[in-house]
Amino acid sequence: MISYLLLAVGLLMIFFEFFLPGGIMGLAGSVLIIVSIVLFAIHAESLWAIILFVIVALVLLGALVQFALWRIRSGRGPKSFFLHTDQEGYVASTFAKEFIGKEGEAISDLKPAGHILVEGKRLQAVAKMGYIYKGTKIIVIGGEGAHLVVKTKENKI
Repeated sequence: MISYLLLAVGLLMIFFEFFLPGGIMGLAGSVLIIVSIVLFAIHAESLWAIILFVIVALVLLGALVQFALWRIRSGRGPKSFFLHTDQEGYVASTFAKEFIGKEGEAISDLKPAGHILVEGKRLQAVAKMGYIYKGTKIIVIGGEGAHLVVKTKENKI
């Protein structure tokens, strides 16, 4: 009877490890599962019972891992494990729209990302096409995330 209880507690600890990562719960749960198998083997009367217990323990462990991963991925409700990308009142870092159409200079090589100087401000940028060398005149044509997208002044694309 104690082996069943240890197996259940071990599986529960491994389940909690998915939501409270750190290793302690998972390690303790694994040890409890192994101890439950050993205790069952000591008190079991047949080899088939031991094999069946081990198979059931492994199947339960596999099902538990699948359920925990599904639960993490689904993340239903406001208490989801993952943060939502569209949190109310917060806007993620975005590019400076006021620089679109402005001319500047690459102050580092853009391969494809680097830094540019526009109106005396140092900004992060990504080259639209290819490699832009330091000192090349550029035009800001848009933005992606926190970076401005630039092309060389001579490039008509």
